[in-house]
Amino acid sequence: MKILVIGAEGQVGTFLVRDLSAHHEVSGTSLLGAAPYPRLDICDREAVQTYLERLRPEYVVLTAAFTHVDQCEKKPQAAEAINVRGPENVALACRRVQAGLAFFSTDYIFDGTGGPYAESDAPHPLSVYGRTKWEAEQAVAANLENHLIIRTMNVYSYLPGSLNLFMQLVDRTRKGEPVSGPVDQMINPTQAVNLAQALGELVETGQKGIFNLAGTTRLSRVDFVRRVVAELGYDPRQVKSQTTAEMSLPAARPLQSGLKTDKAQAVLKQNKLWDLDTALRFTFSQMSGHPA
Repeated sequence: MKILVIGAEGQVGTFLVRDLSAHHEVSGTSLLGAAPYPRLDICDREAVQTYLERLRPEYVVLTAAFTHVDQCEKKPQAAEAINVRGPENVALACRRVQAGLAFFSTDYIFDGTGGPYAESDAPHPLSVYGRTKWEAEQAVAANLENHLIIRTMNVYSYLPGSLNLFMQLVDRTRKGEPVSGPVDQMINPTQAVNLAQALGELVETGQKGIFNLAGTTRLSRVDFVRRVVAELGYDPRQVKSQTTAEMSLPAARPLQSGLKTDKAQAVLKQNKLWDLDTALRFTFSQMSGHPA
């Protein structure tokens, strides 16, 4: 299959390109034109259509987004342009060239009062980020029949240069900096390699519609931080816990969140979603000098 990954330079895009390239003809784009990928701005409808018409992919995976939750709150117009109009542009271009589309969404489309959430639960976003991702889901579904909407959350990996939570914890503990985490945010940490593998299987088997792809272990964010810190060889008791309210964040967070993965687990045959023990064992095995 000829697959285009839009946002190939990001964390999820990096592992998607690596995983899909084993069996498919894969190319990628980058917003900034980061080597080796050409630049493509999804906010430019004409540019997106021209690029897809020239490349003629059979399938497109869209990972590019404005994902900084608090910055979205401060810059709602930019969030609207990137997170809603961008996916709409890609969906329209996919329809024009008869390509399928996998779009990445988030648990932030929910308010976090009744998680974990199934694919059929009604969205009720609390933030600009959550609202724009929910509107993007609707735009993709309205404009393209052959689509996958992938809801995921708290994606991490061992990827030097990335700002994902795992890499932040590695950096801070090595520098001896204090580490903390909210005690009242429930999450399903998701390993990026596992996410890429699962998405690849859904694409290859022709799945359509909404799927939750996330780690199968649900715990508080501070407990996840403590698990990682302990594996790094530091005392988890030194991790400070705090409430989300004490953090005074610009954007509201869904607290009792999480994603149910029963639907995906029933469909996936080769790439089941991992529990936290499996995911962390794999992640640490990627670190040079760290026991698997």
